[in-house]
Amino acid sequence: MRFARHSKVHRPRGLPSDTGQPWMPAQPSSALALRVPAPSPPNRGRRRFLEIAAVRGIVAVLLAFVYADARAQWSGSVSLVSDYRYRGISLTGNDPALQGTVNYDDPTGFYAGSFFSNVRFAFTSGRDLQALSFAGYVWQLPSGVTGDVGVDYSFFTGTHGYDYPEAYVGFSSGNLTGRLYYTPRYFGRFGDAIYGELNFAQPLDDGVRIVIHGGVLRSKSYDIYGASSNQTTFDARLGVAFDVDAFNLELSWVGLSNAESTYPFVGSGRRNGVVFKVSRTF
Repeated sequence: MRFARHSKVHRPRGLPSDTGQPWMPAQPSSALALRVPAPSPPNRGRRRFLEIAAVRGIVAVLLAFVYADARAQWSGSVSLVSDYRYRGISLTGNDPALQGTVNYDDPTGFYAGSFFSNVRFAFTSGRDLQALSFAGYVWQLPSGVTGDVGVDYSFFTGTHGYDYPEAYVGFSSGNLTGRLYYTPRYFGRFGDAIYGELNFAQPLDDGVRIVIHGGVLRSKSYDIYGASSNQTTFDARLGVAFDVDAFNLELSWVGLSNAESTYPFVGSGRRNGVVFKVSRTF
């Protein structure tokens, strides 16, 4: 078995935060109780406008890439993960998931792509598919710090009530990356949400590194009378990753402060646990 040299990522991409990867969302019906979304608050028109703008922005960038410079780079990966954790919460009821990514990097700094994974929500028939498309732009400051701005949209087959857009800004400096996300309706709930994350990868040896993630989600939800409440949820991940030839192996511990306070579904599955992932890049 030969360890491959880990190549440093020079440009942060819009992958979903903390999917079991160093950076960067359900559940079996037997383990979940679905919360009924509250009636739409008065500012629904503004949220709808932001969603349409996000989708149009992604489509415009993707169309532009069709005629892009031949120097642009395509890449992707296929992964098998023992538990699909998105920002700390399991979107597969602690069951395995098959995932894939496709990325496009343009020499001008623009990038786009999509992430795919099987998911499972309460009170739905069988498994659904999540498709998270993203597009953005990165630039480098004289100090060497990289800036990042973009939009993404999560789409769920068969459960469109959970679809939602996000806009984000971020940075990358050495082994440290960070992002701040905003969405007008997190997982289809009637309330704004802001998610911030920091990710750190420390090489230990050739092809071996420690990965650390920390995130906080601040969300606002509305009850049936239109009153709002603010809620905060923390998540963390600590793991070790190995590059073996063209494969990447990662074993991590994932923790979540409170799954019931933020998400439109709750379950009796493990809130904290160990996650194993194997991926193949191309």
